[in-house]
Amino acid sequence: MDESIQGQPPLGGTEVTGSSIGTSAANMTSSSATVPPALLPPTSAATPSSDVPPVQSATKRKNKSIAWEHFTQLLNPDGSKMVKPRAKCNYCPQTYYCHTKSNGTSSMRTHMLYQCKKCPLYIPAKKQKNLVFDSVDNGGKLIARSFDNDVARLACARMVIRDELPFSFVEGQGFIDFMKSCQPQFKLLSRRSIARDIWDLYQSEKTRIKNILATYGQRVSLTTDTWTSVQNINYMVLTAHFIDDEWVLHKRILNFCVIPNHRGKTIGQLVETCLIGWGIEKIFCIVVDNASPNQVALDYMKEKIGNWKELVLSGQFLHLRCCCHILNLIVKDGMEELDSSIEGIRNCVKYIRSSPARLEKFRKCAAQEKVEHKGGIVPLDVCTRWNSTYFMLEIAIKYRKAFLRLEDEDSQFESYFNERVGGKKRAGPPIGLDWEKAARLVKFLKIFYDATLKFSGTQVVTANQPLLWMCTIIGELDKCIQGDDSLLLSIGNSMKKKFDKYWGRLEELNKILLIAVVLDPRYKLLYLEYFFPKLQQDESLVDSMVNEVKSMFLQLFLEYAENDPEAAQASFSATQPKFDAGNASLVEEDSYAASMNEFMKLRQEKDVVEIKNEVDKYLLEPSEDPSNPSFQVLDWWKENCVRFPILSQIARDVMAVPASTVASESAFSLGKRILDPFRSSLTPKMVEALVCSSDWLRGTSKPLFKEPTRVEMEQYAELEKMEADSGVTNVGDLPEETM
Repeated sequence: MDESIQGQPPLGGTEVTGSSIGTSAANMTSSSATVPPALLPPTSAATPSSDVPPVQSATKRKNKSIAWEHFTQLLNPDGSKMVKPRAKCNYCPQTYYCHTKSNGTSSMRTHMLYQCKKCPLYIPAKKQKNLVFDSVDNGGKLIARSFDNDVARLACARMVIRDELPFSFVEGQGFIDFMKSCQPQFKLLSRRSIARDIWDLYQSEKTRIKNILATYGQRVSLTTDTWTSVQNINYMVLTAHFIDDEWVLHKRILNFCVIPNHRGKTIGQLVETCLIGWGIEKIFCIVVDNASPNQVALDYMKEKIGNWKELVLSGQFLHLRCCCHILNLIVKDGMEELDSSIEGIRNCVKYIRSSPARLEKFRKCAAQEKVEHKGGIVPLDVCTRWNSTYFMLEIAIKYRKAFLRLEDEDSQFESYFNERVGGKKRAGPPIGLDWEKAARLVKFLKIFYDATLKFSGTQVVTANQPLLWMCTIIGELDKCIQGDDSLLLSIGNSMKKKFDKYWGRLEELNKILLIAVVLDPRYKLLYLEYFFPKLQQDESLVDSMVNEVKSMFLQLFLEYAENDPEAAQASFSATQPKFDAGNASLVEEDSYAASMNEFMKLRQEKDVVEIKNEVDKYLLEPSEDPSNPSFQVLDWWKENCVRFPILSQIARDVMAVPASTVASESAFSLGKRILDPFRSSLTPKMVEALVCSSDWLRGTSKPLFKEPTRVEMEQYAELEKMEADSGVTNVGDLPEETM
């Protein structure tokens, strides 16, 4: 039986001697021009003399085909030879019949040369290529491309990960029909096969990221949080933030692993285990929320990382509280003053969204009142997220007249609020005073909403934002407290107390937030002189505070310089003026010239007293324009890293610090979609592979699932209007042919 592949070059059916393939002894002489001389049969001159006894015909001939260097002949379990000999490839499970007369070794040679990709002699087959246009990202050029099943299989695994599809998707009839129509050569996969491919992809991507972190060698900042899934399993996420040599900010989920409990020491031990697994020792900062176990976890991490001798300034910057979480606590204290008014408006939104009929009636009321809002119908908030409550109130206020008309025309509206829930009457419906209070609250909270958006960025620098927005928030709170509005006065006092608890004491504030502003070439130390008086009433202490920050900035510079002598030498050369020793030879000939040389040395020493290192040079240079909207702090440091070799290293580590734990919390949103009730049987290891791989593959691209933007809300509103004009309110109203 000849099992060679159709279309491959003929290899013959006889055995091969030496490295020649498919030739006989007679043919080898005639083809000596292409066969190495060492492999040709001996000539007559080299024929053995008659004194040498002839070789016995009964002597067993050895396997001489090159195929036997890559195949092993199989034996029966008792060690005897098989009746029908078979040989197994040394690199894969494939076997072939190998009887000398009946089969030969051609099938084996075909396998090792053209089929087994693990064989060192494998020759990739030349496939027919088609002319296609490349992707727009790669220029859209016309290129020649051939189908590769392995590449297509990898792309299928990426699709399942990125689009969060179930493994059974590849077994669906729709996917099978689609692949048969667009590429019949694609070998269909089972759910087990795609699961293995995803796991292999996860391992390869993990190795690649580990090599990147080892190559850059700079410090990373971390965010971490915990979550309980629908499986009732506790998960912990660990996210790394760093800036590469090209000054591009990266965010990568390192681990999404099971944690036994939410105790502080357990969190600290698991974070330590994850870091050891990744080979990460240089930690700059860890951002966590204000939960009490996190303080215990950070104390544990400070002790352990301190043993690695990689902490910066003995860990003064290690623990940073999530700024979004603090802002949430501040705003919630203020919103408690309007709990009843907000709850009444929330119940109105719940009513209109409880059924399609009520929603359609509300749309008609809005049309009669000529209320047109491009943001769409009022969304229902999440009570634990104040920013979603703000968004709900902002839109609900614009529909105030529609709610009032609905109250007059809908008899069920009033009865809905008379119902008792939990033994209490529902709050509402809101009266005019409630709407006015909500309008004033929304106007006041606008600055806090904008600050939250700035703190929540994951693909932009946020380390320099908290101090800038603290200054703005203090100004707004002072206006409320000093104003005549009794409502805002009460709200401002409540929020100011919470603000002072977390951000009012400079000695308890993580100094990395101050250093980040100093490293922003638009602000430097001057912004601290502007900011400190707003927090500190005693102006005599402002100068001492500024000097304290400058002293810490200098300590940070000296520690980085000590750890990198080469960069320190470059820094010294860049800041010290050059002394012209061209007249040094005149010292012996002319005493006056020697005296002048000594004076020149002294004068140059005095000239550089204020510029004796990079810190002084950087702070004394003119600042950039803070009103320039196109200014990018990372681009500035990329252009000036040669002038500031040490400070640029500090800036790269400081600017990578995130202001919030949003990057880690967003992983839980992804986890909820992956671990829905229909996929709750996934193992924790596979969940980690899916969550991490999804984050790694998306990289700097926009997330697939996110809150709708204002533009998207406008599009949704247009769709709703089209549905209303056509009389379609739900899927059941659609004609059968459109479904």
